[in-house]
Amino acid sequence: MSAIWPGALLVVYLACTGVVLVLGRARVTPGAVILHFILLAAIAASTWLKMVPRWLRDWAPLLVLLVLYSEMPQLIRAAGHDQLMDPQVIAWEGRMFGSQPAQAWATRWPSRGVSEILHAAYLSYYGIIFIVPIALYRRAQRLEFHSAVFALMSTFVVCFALYIVFPVAGPRYLWPATSAPGPARAFTIWLLEARSSRGTAFPSSHVAVAVTQTIIAARYFGMKAVLIGLPTTGLALGAIYGGFHYAVDVIAGAVVGALVTGVALGIIGRASRAPQTKAMAPT
Repeated sequence: MSAIWPGALLVVYLACTGVVLVLGRARVTPGAVILHFILLAAIAASTWLKMVPRWLRDWAPLLVLLVLYSEMPQLIRAAGHDQLMDPQVIAWEGRMFGSQPAQAWATRWPSRGVSEILHAAYLSYYGIIFIVPIALYRRAQRLEFHSAVFALMSTFVVCFALYIVFPVAGPRYLWPATSAPGPARAFTIWLLEARSSRGTAFPSSHVAVAVTQTIIAARYFGMKAVLIGLPTTGLALGAIYGGFHYAVDVIAGAVVGALVTGVALGIIGRASRAPQTKAMAPT
């Protein structure tokens, strides 16, 4: 597994979404287009130019995540979506659960303590993104690091692509909050209002990425993966309890995370065996 793989994956994604921005059904701001192609050039340079410091080439895909996420509303707009798909997801929710868990759970089980624990778990997402790559990098396990980043970026790219074709706002834009107030709740709301991109609820990238990191942690750290798995479970429950995601978003996120990681690890496995197979072939 080479450092080139995660960067090349992002280059393909940025090239395809660049076409959406330029040729999409709705016009977007020129600044958004310029920033997008600057980012594309920067990722391409960090991936293939040897003059770029090694640490920057290694970490560049993760460092641009905030920009990639922030431009999602522009991409959704360029794709020509006149309406978000919340009514469809709400209908699925009703058929699956007979209610709306994102609206009902906090009302049915009101507890400031539970609310604070689940909101804190939801916030753990921002650490979960980086903790496994950092641990591998510190141990100088570069092959494993690049494999982990490739799986992680694959999950992000699939989630981002789904947002473009099926944008969903999420329950917090439609219904009043029902969770008990508290510091963790207040900080979560502030962070989402400052950084959240409308239309990025289905699937939950929080859950998808946390599931990916749990699987990667289990692969490289064994039982220590429980340190990722427990907050991941709390994160998934908190996403619903806090009214940030429909339950369907969370289920879809878990499925996307598991499937994409499985495919990515399969690709990594075949790539790592290929040189051995070639070396063992008769001459």
